[in-house]
Amino acid sequence: MVDARITETRYYDGHGTKKFALLEKGQGLRIQDLHKFDEYHFENVYICKVINPSDQSKNHGVHDGMLVKVYSEYLEVA
Repeated sequence: MVDARITETRYYDGHGTKKFALLEKGQGLRIQDLHKFDEYHFENVYICKVINPSDQSKNHGVHDGMLVKVYSEYLEVA
């Protein structure tokens, strides 16, 4: 079950690790929690779990179930 989709292909911060995750436009995510409210960008940051990553994402170290931080600007909630 997918809660949200990525709206822009880019690198996103991994949660709990010092790694980045390449996620492509349309990539499915499950929203786990609200991480924080970023006062500088004036928007919410969510912790999301990657669902069924693309081959391109897998080549950059993304795996199914990986947690990433995503700004609400880059999320399309289903």
